[in-house]
Amino acid sequence: MLDEFIRYSALQRDQAPLATLLIYLKRKGGYVQLNQIWRDNGPTGGGPFWNQTTLMNKLDKLERLGIVTMERRILPSPRDEAKRKTNTFYRLSPETPLYPYIFGMLKIYREEPDKYSSELVERPLDHLSDLAGRCASSDPQVGRELDVAMELLGEVFSVRRDEVMRMIKDRMARRGMITEFRLPLSKDACKAANMKQKNGSSEAKKPTKPSRRRERPKSKDGEDAV
Repeated sequence: MLDEFIRYSALQRDQAPLATLLIYLKRKGGYVQLNQIWRDNGPTGGGPFWNQTTLMNKLDKLERLGIVTMERRILPSPRDEAKRKTNTFYRLSPETPLYPYIFGMLKIYREEPDKYSSELVERPLDHLSDLAGRCASSDPQVGRELDVAMELLGEVFSVRRDEVMRMIKDRMARRGMITEFRLPLSKDACKAANMKQKNGSSEAKKPTKPSRRRERPKSKDGEDAV
């Protein structure tokens, strides 16, 4: 699939429209109705597509490549509930090897002290293919780029690395991308957990002293004294 996408990217005289469409679908997360995609990416929404036919051709090609999935749903007409109409929905497929690196086509820059913006890198589709290809070959540089991105998030939101991980986890959970995510423990947390486990085991091994029952004095007749 990656080789086909590289060949398809080479045919694009302008890579920005297709890259913008991929980023848009990644941000949406789930299925998006075709009419909504056109409103947001067409001339009304200030998008890169000037006619709906071009947009649909891009989506059809991405579907054949396995990068997006298409679904048709029969929904009531907004004007007449008695009538039903078939609507087309698209979403970015999480199974595609490009999925984790879509946002790699963006570069973030600081406009003001507390304001950040993003824009496409030069030849974004080539950059996306390069990222996915290097990951397939286990290039350690990809992991380094992830570290840099996490450092940037920490600077933007003025939080520590564990909080950045928590922010990522919460966002992925809201998008339905994960059902469970456990953060790696910090060194201090690991020490505290080990001490707690050690103390718990030592208390379990510590023998308990038998309780002494206070005997009631007996009278001379052998009966308990009152």
